[in-house]
Amino acid sequence: MKFKEPQFWWNFSPSPFLKFISFPWDIIFKILIKIRYRISKKAYSSKPIICVGNFVIGGQGKTPFVRYIRKRFIDLGLNSAVISRGYRSRFNSTKIVQKDDSALEYGDEAILHSNDGLTIVSKNREEALSLLEEKDCDLIILDDGFQNPSVNKDVNIVLVDISRGLGNNLLIPFGPMRENFDFGIKRADLIIYVNSTNEIHESIEFIKRYWNGPSIEAEYLTYTEIDLNEEVIVFSGLSNPSKLIYGLKKMGTKVNEHFIYADHEEVNEKNAEKILKCSKRKNLQIVTTEKDLIKLRYSEKGSYREKLFLASICAKIKIKLDDRILIEFLHEKKII
Repeated sequence: MKFKEPQFWWNFSPSPFLKFISFPWDIIFKILIKIRYRISKKAYSSKPIICVGNFVIGGQGKTPFVRYIRKRFIDLGLNSAVISRGYRSRFNSTKIVQKDDSALEYGDEAILHSNDGLTIVSKNREEALSLLEEKDCDLIILDDGFQNPSVNKDVNIVLVDISRGLGNNLLIPFGPMRENFDFGIKRADLIIYVNSTNEIHESIEFIKRYWNGPSIEAEYLTYTEIDLNEEVIVFSGLSNPSKLIYGLKKMGTKVNEHFIYADHEEVNEKNAEKILKCSKRKNLQIVTTEKDLIKLRYSEKGSYREKLFLASICAKIKIKLDDRILIEFLHEKKII
């Protein structure tokens, strides 16, 4: 069964009843998380560790941001390695991922990172760090892991999508929060406010009242390497598909029909056939994201999945932000 986020998660003013029933869990979770941090043994590395995470589940733009800063490090002559936990992958060990590996086996995020350089997929961060001690890299980036106390991080960069913010600021399952906000905000070193839709959630003002540290605004822009027609068909398995729709709209392209799947869900043969038939019937191009497309790469020859892979146009993300502030911050933290 695929999980779909409830809409009430993203309403900053939850009902009094929801606040009431979530309050005991809020107290219990806060106690449990403090115990977890006290008893957890931290893994260390001789190389600086940057963690890119978020307060809420999914859809904050971590992977594009990690890829962005990694390319900036290359410009500075620095080699970085990325550790990905391989979300929704079938792999349960520790491995250096190659760019021609399967996204279904190792996770779409890990494969995308492997296109940029040394990438390790592992749910055991200590094993991953141990493996990287022998490798030629200047620093390590964790794609996710802000809530993981088992790794000593030199810098915590927290991404906040300004269109979603903290949602209702309640813990899972009553809201999207992965931990109590007052506990998480104390560990953050830098906040990146991600602007993908130009909508501003009510909770952003709340965050800014509590956050006195450095922050940077990052604009996420959608682009394709092939010109799009006025209308297209889209399929995606994203936590927040509205960002893709907005990005295409800003490019001047209208979404005629959108096949929406759960976050990180792969398109099966039956659904691939539906998308292709819809495209043929309406004579419209098919657009999807890098994460969705890469999961179709090794589809069976002659299958609808393979045909969908070949027929789809990839929508990519370009990030605009003030590099100078980011580089100065990392210099101050003695990361670079």
